[in-house]
Amino acid sequence: MPRVIIARSTLLSASLATSLCFVSHALTAQSSPNAAPFVVPAWAFPTSPPPPKGTPPVVYDSVTLHGVPNSTQRYTRKQVANAFDIPDWFPRQHPAMPSSVQYGVRPDGRACGFCHLPDGQGRPENGTLAGLPVEYTVRQVRAMRDGTRGHANPSGTANPMISVAKGFADDEVRTAARYYARLRLTRRNIIREVADVPTTRIAGLLYALDGTGTEPIAGRLIEAPESIERHELRDPWVRYTTYVPLGSLARGRRLTTPGPVGAPTNCATCHGPQLLGVGDVPPIAGRAPSNLLRQLINFRTRARRDSTATPMYAVVDSLTIDDMVALAAYVGSLPPSRSPRK
Repeated sequence: MPRVIIARSTLLSASLATSLCFVSHALTAQSSPNAAPFVVPAWAFPTSPPPPKGTPPVVYDSVTLHGVPNSTQRYTRKQVANAFDIPDWFPRQHPAMPSSVQYGVRPDGRACGFCHLPDGQGRPENGTLAGLPVEYTVRQVRAMRDGTRGHANPSGTANPMISVAKGFADDEVRTAARYYARLRLTRRNIIREVADVPTTRIAGLLYALDGTGTEPIAGRLIEAPESIERHELRDPWVRYTTYVPLGSLARGRRLTTPGPVGAPTNCATCHGPQLLGVGDVPPIAGRAPSNLLRQLINFRTRARRDSTATPMYAVVDSLTIDDMVALAAYVGSLPPSRSPRK
């Protein structure tokens, strides 16, 4: 549940020159000596820099009420920013939230629904929890607690979920996992293959369109909300556009089946037909492509190194960043629920 600044975020230009810069130290998959060196691209982890020392804390408006389309609820910016009593724009579209999802546990256990939303749809900068197996979610929280699930963000590899995960008791984690497992994912992204992408700025932990023109996509995957305002208000129905290079979907399809290095690495071998999960192995179809891409990078660099991550190493060690972009785009374009039986 990464922290997202709602208002007055420090913005960083996301021009092509900045977006294509790489960290100076390559993160290499140490446990696979045959894997080629792999450098994490900074553009895959958009992150606004911290505010300068001495910057006054953000003061959120506690008077003006805001709304989102098709909701009768109204909240102030201060209410939207409250991580211990989260906004719920569509309370009739999901079951009653358990306390861990709606309120969290002070001081560190922010409400699960603050970042992952009441309906579990999540946002590009964090994971989608709707429909994940209970035991998988429980194990991932445990891995965050013990430091074996991190991330490869070049601007800082400390997982912000560590303190949050430690703020919850085991039974609270399991209750939240059971709640989210009951929910159904609805795909919120549109994939567009392009040669040129709209220019963007970094707003918190994701890209926002800046309306100033276009630039070559140059191998990147750029995901941005149709409305940054609705995103910041935590509207679960805001749509996102994922821009990828021309030919990415076909390339991703070829990589998915039979797999990067043959049948054992076929995605369906573990994630099941239509990539909708098998047992405790999570469904991956229709999830945010930018998050899928970051997880592939996390596996490749061993930032994810808990016991459940091991089967992924054979898949990612042969992949280039272009392969990962293609895979994330293709898997993210798939229906997140089963096709009707004929």
